Amino acid sequence: MNNGTETSPISTKDRIVSLDIIRGFALFGILLVNIPLFQSPGLIHDLYLISPELSKTDQFLRMLLDVFVETKFFTIFSLLFGVGFYIFMNRAEEKTGRFYRLFSRRLLVLALFGFLHLVLFWYGDILLRYALAGFLLIFFYKRKEKTILIWLLSFTIVMIILLSLSFFSSADSVDQQITSLQTEGVMKVEEAIEVYQNGSYVEWLSFRFSSEVIPVLLNVPFNIITSLYMFLIGLYVAKRGVFHNFPVHKNFVKRVWFYSFFISIPISTGIILLHLRILDFGVLNSQMIESLLMISGLSLSFVYVSTILLLLQKAIWKRLLHPLRYIGRMALTNYIFQTLIGVGLFVGIGPYGEINLRIGIMISLIVFPLQILGSYLWLKYFRYGPLEWVWRTLTYRSLRKSAAKMNTGKDSSTIL
Repeated sequence: MNNGTETSPISTKDRIVSLDIIRGFALFGILLVNIPLFQSPGLIHDLYLISPELSKTDQFLRMLLDVFVETKFFTIFSLLFGVGFYIFMNRAEEKTGRFYRLFSRRLLVLALFGFLHLVLFWYGDILLRYALAGFLLIFFYKRKEKTILIWLLSFTIVMIILLSLSFFSSADSVDQQITSLQTEGVMKVEEAIEVYQNGSYVEWLSFRFSSEVIPVLLNVPFNIITSLYMFLIGLYVAKRGVFHNFPVHKNFVKRVWFYSFFISIPISTGIILLHLRILDFGVLNSQMIESLLMISGLSLSFVYVSTILLLLQKAIWKRLLHPLRYIGRMALTNYIFQTLIGVGLFVGIGPYGEINLRIGIMISLIVFPLQILGSYLWLKYFRYGPLEWVWRTLTYRSLRKSAAKMNTGKDSSTIL
């Protein structure tokens, strides 16, 4: 071990291409989920339990998004953070004795990105919570796989208890609380639409800070725990070597796919029945959907990841899925760029205030291929994405030849 030098980013030969492809796939799902949130004050809708009005077509699209997309791709992104953490720490440990300090500095930079993203652009930031949860994840790096499984089981039990508590309240009590919140929330929604449509940038920031940023920061402790839970799953998978040595773990991945798929069937069916009101729990209907979405976020994310890993064993699927690698290698840049596009389109240009899922999906289907193309062209000439370069430069505190592509063709991986 060399204690006198800093480590260097991972080179091409050390990269795990499947991680880049899965990360790119996750970014598409995140775009699909976030585009409707850019169209209206979604956080205020959630805080005051207001369901925005949707057309019949959009109600059907909302159901499909809930079944196949909502919570699934954020979970995948989070699992990959846990995997990337292990890869980063493992390589850093080989090169330097200061790998804890190095990763902590990396998290501080990520926290800065997240805070600026949250305050200046959008309430839906995940980077800040990732950074804060990452500091807790550090304590699990040296833990054994069995220990991590025990923690995961404990987290699972606690989360089930917390989800169950809300269903012990009386329907009348819940109805009164919802009515009271919604009455207050209607005015908040109108205020938000007015500021977003007609306010100056300073007025917009001021409104967002009091009505969006503060509530998000108050909810950070819960978000940290849920993020850490998913990070630990990724860390466990990485410790088992599933991505590093897939052939050895192929049967394990097949079992994960099988059990996750069949667990997902009744959960997804329940979401559909609740949307169609075939199952109807009255005022608790939305809470039931939210609970099932959290569970399906895990089960279907396992299905998606294991499916991609198995498909990548076939040459034709390697070629078809390969373009996702480019956007996955620039995950941080592309994630922030999606925010700039969403805010620019619906706040800067308009229309803001009414959710139109059809338009949102069409925009996603246009934007994402353009992001793939842009990432491909950028990586032809540069080693890293622009924000990845800043991140690495601040992490390693060195202006390496980070921007210009070397003749060796080396590049780096990202933990996002």
